[in-house]
Amino acid sequence: MKEKPNIILFITHDQGQYLGCYDSDQVPNSLETPNLDNLAQKGVKFSNYFCTAPQCSPSRSSMKTSLYPHQNGLMGLVNLGWTMPSDNKTLGMYLKENGYTTHLLGLQHESLDAKTLGYDTISKRGPEFKYSRGQMEKEYFKFLTEHKDDTKPFFLNIGTIEVHRPYRAWSESVDSSRVKIPPYLPENEEIRKDFAEFYGNIEIVDETIGKILNHLEDIGLMENTLFIYTTDHGAAYPRAKCTLYDPGLKILLIMYDPNSELFTGGKVIESLLSNLDLLPTLIDYIGGKIPKNIEGKSFLPILSDHIQQIHPEIYAEKTFHEIYDPMRCIRNHKYKYIKNFQELDTLYQIPKDIAMDPAGKVMLEKIQESRPTEELYDLENDPNERENLINDSYYQTILKDLRKRLKTWMKKTNDPLLKGKVKEKREKITAHY
Repeated sequence: MKEKPNIILFITHDQGQYLGCYDSDQVPNSLETPNLDNLAQKGVKFSNYFCTAPQCSPSRSSMKTSLYPHQNGLMGLVNLGWTMPSDNKTLGMYLKENGYTTHLLGLQHESLDAKTLGYDTISKRGPEFKYSRGQMEKEYFKFLTEHKDDTKPFFLNIGTIEVHRPYRAWSESVDSSRVKIPPYLPENEEIRKDFAEFYGNIEIVDETIGKILNHLEDIGLMENTLFIYTTDHGAAYPRAKCTLYDPGLKILLIMYDPNSELFTGGKVIESLLSNLDLLPTLIDYIGGKIPKNIEGKSFLPILSDHIQQIHPEIYAEKTFHEIYDPMRCIRNHKYKYIKNFQELDTLYQIPKDIAMDPAGKVMLEKIQESRPTEELYDLENDPNERENLINDSYYQTILKDLRKRLKTWMKKTNDPLLKGKVKEKREKITAHY
């Protein structure tokens, strides 16, 4: 048995916390995801895990560098020409320094040139639809079989286009009568049908996960592998993706290593964590030296019951998506404060891919009023963030404290937004990334 485990990181698009085992008042669902639910029962499920940004590229950049998007430079989308500067050190690079070979199968969204991300091998580049799990499954099995007897441990990053819209491109819809509508959207038949397509995407990915796990068992790799399933940000629905509300920031994370007490036992970790923390946790787990110039912290002490929290609060941001829409937030277990730095004619942005589908069309008509510049929510009494308490006299002391903490964080992390409007830095797309 290798001293260090292989690491497989499976990343989906736009999934939020939508899995059967994450069913809750905030994320009600009737998803049938037996393979991932079983993985959570055997491994560890994280229930308060947040991304740094409610959009693909910025969030993934934080996962891979343990830096906020405004620190690593990826404040917009790769498909719109943004790219992460090559002087950033990535998870793949850190793992290579610790004796790993590193590999990418499928989608990445951090750089216009995947060769800059620290992988030894990269699957054939092409249009994003080519990275669908349906088209890539054979490549997953081929890779694992070819590397089952490696003398060095491997890090494999699997990226899929699912569960990104248009859902009907990747799978069939489930029966819409099964759907549970989340509290941030109205009960509506059009939205219900939209969610039925979303469910279909998630359930077919679960089937692929089952096949991968079975293959790992069949070829004798599971006993020496840490398997990680996560996503980049919240689901592609109004008031979720592209917003700093919890449905946009709260994401799933399941980890399982049958050879470790840390990542077994069906634990449910409720500690407040950020996807910044994944990189230092993995480096810590394999016995490496955690970098000093990063923002995340290892959560291994939480898994070993030494401490309950590593963060008193988490921070998140959005700067560019299809439009310039700068905002920042601070969130702890009790409260969330959001600062909106740009005027918007609607209460929040609905991205184009959502706006053209049923849920977006329904909600766009309902949010035609100006967004406030500040928002404050009492998460214990109002977990769905419906009542903005910014002018409530009872909360003014809390508001002042959160304002101060947010500004201190922005200064500490050298946020360019403090100097005024952030300049667009798109680059021309010349090849598939």
